[in-house]
Formats: sequence, C-alpha cells, structure tokens
Amino acid sequence: MQKQIKAIGMAVFAMLFVAGMAVSQDRYGGSLNSKEHGYQHGYRDGLRQGREDLYRHEEHNFNTREFKRADEGYERYMGEHDDFQHGYRDGYKAGYDDGYYGRQMRSDIYGLDDRYDPDRLPRRDEDAGPYSQWGYSDVAQDTGYRDGLQAGRQDFDRHKDYRPEKHDAYEDADHGYQKSYGDKNRYKELYRKGFMRGYQDAFNRR
Repeated sequence: MQKQIKAIGMAVFAMLFVAGMAVSQDRYGGSLNSKEHGYQHGYRDGLRQGREDLYRHEEHNFNTREFKRADEGYERYMGEHDDFQHGYRDGYKAGYDDGYYGRQMRSDIYGLDDRYDPDRLPRRDEDAGPYSQWGYSDVAQDTGYRDGLQAGRQDFDRHKDYRPEKHDAYEDADHGYQKSYGDKNRYKELYRKGFMRGYQDAFNRR
C-alpha cells in the first residue's frame, strides 16, 4: 500500500514538474519542441509579410520564398528539420492572415499576458535555464523579441509614444544572459535587435 502511495506521489510530482517547465519555457521563450519553435518563427515572418502586402494593396498571397523554404531561423539543436518546417508553415499562414486582415497579433503565442512587464524582469542567471539547449544568437533575439512585444503592447494600450529605447529592458539588454554565452556586449546587441522588432510588431497596428 505504501509503495502504491509512493508511486502515485512520484507520478504526480513528475506531472507538476513537467507542467512547471512548460510554463517556464513558455514565459521565457523556450519552445518545447521543434514544431512549436517553427510556428513562432513562421508567425513573426508571416505577420510582417501580411502587413506589408496590405499596405501595398497586394493580393492575398502567403506563398512566398520564406514560406516555401520554411526554415528561417532553424538550427539543429531545435530538433527535427521537418517538424520545424511544418510548424513554420502553419505559423506563417496564421501570421500572414492576421497581418493582411489587420487583426491584432496573437501575443499569447509567446506566453505573454497582461501581468508580464519586461521592465520588471529578474536579472538572475536562473532565468536562462529554459534556454540551456538553445543557440547563443537565438536566445538573445528571441528573449528580446518577447520583451519588446510586451513593451510595445503596453505602450500602445496606454496611448504612449513610440519609444522602445526608453524601456529599462532595452537599456539593460541582459535578460536571459549567462556567462557561458561569452561576449555580453554581443548578446546585448542581438537582444536589442529582437526587442526592437518585437516592439514594432506590437505597436504597429495601423
């Protein structure tokens, strides 16, 4: 009986641990698998292309070079290339439609909610845990993109001016960094690049 109770307890603990890791990875940007990672990259690219086609009064057509290749941003550590491509194309279609039809972008894809504030992020090495298997460049840009996305959404909703560089997160540019990545200044450069793109995507709702 005690063995059964112990086994059940261990199973429950394992479920809670996995769920906790999922939340952590969703919060800080670590996709759980290659397909999800591909979806996020595809959504960003499709959203920009859809908006661009809308503003230029082009016909609805997501069958672009990026959509056909479906591997923009892919790296081997993410998992299977085919899975990434499937996710990328699904995300690209969804993002393109949101951009082309002038819909509000789906920031929930990146695990963000109204409580998330990029200017009040803890600056601890533990924050980089979910990225432990990621490549250096993608960690910096993806983290920056998510932080910029939320900062832009908050500024837009509060009717503030377009000022991404005024955010503490942009100025610090070290969220998710850990010493094993190497050059911190290079990390900051990539982070700010991602932050700016995310801020633009959220703020640009013409």
